[in-house]
Amino acid sequence: MAEVNKGNLKLIVRLIESGITTEKAVSSLKLKDILSIPNLSKTELTAICQLQEAIKAGSLFSFLTLPEKKEKGSMEDET
Repeated sequence: MAEVNKGNLKLIVRLIESGITTEKAVSSLKLKDILSIPNLSKTELTAICQLQEAIKAGSLFSFLTLPEKKEKGSMEDET
């Protein structure tokens, strides 16, 4: 089962608190706009770029979930 990417979810909360409340607003963010958000880490800056790409690709849920790990010994591993 997929798990929530808490770091990316936290980033979205920060964007909303900064007044960025739509996919269109996120997609149109320029570097100057991003730098105006207080106390962003390099990881969060990278995540904003990934979020913009996810919105463009229509894969917001993928951005909000962690990749699923394959379990050892599963049927898929044996093929």
